[in-house]
This record gives sequence, C-alpha cells and structure tokens, in this order.
Amino acid sequence: MTTTEVRQHPALPAVLGLGVLALGVILGWFAGPLAGGLAAIIDATPLPVPGLLRLVESLSLPWTLGILGGLGLVGGAFIAFMTVGEAPVLSVADDHVEHRQEEREVWVERSDVGAAFRDKEDLVLLRPDGGLRARLDTDTLSAGKVQEALTRHGWPWHDADPHERLFERWVDGRPGFTAAEHDVLRRRLEERKDAAARRQADADLAALGLVARVRDDRIQVRRTAATEDARGADR
Repeated sequence: MTTTEVRQHPALPAVLGLGVLALGVILGWFAGPLAGGLAAIIDATPLPVPGLLRLVESLSLPWTLGILGGLGLVGGAFIAFMTVGEAPVLSVADDHVEHRQEEREVWVERSDVGAAFRDKEDLVLLRPDGGLRARLDTDTLSAGKVQEALTRHGWPWHDADPHERLFERWVDGRPGFTAAEHDVLRRRLEERKDAAARRQADADLAALGLVARVRDDRIQVRRTAATEDARGADR
C-alpha cells in the first residue's frame, strides 16, 4: 500500500538555532551601550540603578560578545535539539492516517472520518456525525503538503470545519448546557496549553456529543448531529 509521509523541513532546526545564536551576538554587540542608556534614564528618576545594569555597562565588547554570544550558542543548540525531538510525522494512506510525535502514536481509520481540515497548527479529523475523532499537532509541517497528502489519498478535505455555523461562544453557567458539560468545558479552557490534558478534555467532550475549540482565549462549542437530533426528539 502506498503511503505519503510528511515531515518538517530538515533545515528548520538549523534556522531556529542560528536565529537564537544571532540574537545572542546582536545583544552582545549592543549590550554595553543599551545598559548605559537605560542606566542614564533611571538615573534621572528617584529609582536606584540596578547593579546588573552597571555591571553590563562596565564590561568591554569582547566580554559582552563572549557571554551573550555563548548563551546564544547554547540556547540555539537547545532549541534545535528540541525542534528535532518534538517534530511530528504524518503518514497518510488510502485507508488510515498515522501521527507520531515524541513517544505518542495515533492511528485513525479512514472509515472513522467524515471531514479533515486544518485548524491553526492542528490537523482536525471529524467523524461522519461531526464529532471529533482526532486533533493532531502539525505545527511544524507544511500546511500545503499535509493537504496534498490527504487529498491525494482521497480523504475528505475541507478548508474549514464544515459545521462552522453551529459553533457558539461558551460562557460558564450559560443555559443550554448540563452541569457535567460545563465542568468539562471549564477544564478544556483552563488546560488548553497542556497537550495531554487538552486531549483528555476533548475525549470527554466527544463522549458528551460536543466539539470545542479556542478562539481569542475563549471556548467555542457545538453539538454533533446525533446530539442535536436527540435534543430535538426530547423537546
């Protein structure tokens, strides 16, 4: 079976690492004058000048270049190493998708998916009823290559969530949600920056028939088709 693999550009870690190194060198070059200027501004106020500023101002150019350039080198190497280690890999076939990142692997069957689209840095796969099947980190992968791989293998690609119009802003305590739904939505908002906790909250929401996303640090939520049908039957 033919599989298309999408990886981050091999030059990305080097570019990021060199960027941090360059920042360290630039700061080292201008550290003395910048510290002196800032000290002069503070001198004109009742506030005391921090000793660190005086120290940096007193250092010669070789010292500031050596110290801050060295820190930039160490920081750049660390960023490059982390970029390689945390890079996701997406493998797309006609009947499934595999996503690997660090020690976590996810397998999604094509039969489980009714729509695929990019949401910011994530690849989102929805079930045929509109529920969330998977939200996969593709931050450092080319958006064009991800789309090309999926469409080449016949996956149902969309430019955005096909149920976009159903999203509404969630506010804690807003009528229309049960106490259990409010609890999970609250957790989804509070833990939005913790990848593992966010995945668990998304799974709990899926079990309740809800799909959530974050826009401007606020939760937007919609119900799946099956949940809407059930609610309609209860009315």
